Amino acid sequence: MLLQTSSLFCRRALLHRSYATATGSPHALVFLEHTDGSISAGSLSALTAAQNLGGQVSALIVGSPESVPGVVDKAKK
Repeated sequence: MLLQTSSLFCRRALLHRSYATATGSPHALVFLEHTDGSISAGSLSALTAAQNLGGQVSALIVGSPESVPGVVDKAKK
């Protein structure tokens, strides 16, 4: 009897769906690809699109300690 009750509960749980909605302004996370301190054209396009959303934009830049600060400065512009 317990197995049948659990099975019925699972079926009912699948019928109830809810979706998260953003409150306030959108937040975008952009992964910036770069080579030798130059940000790729695709990454710049993604960054521009994220800024056009009007919300907060965060960027992830991965690289050596020597190259990342220069890329960060370029991305801020």
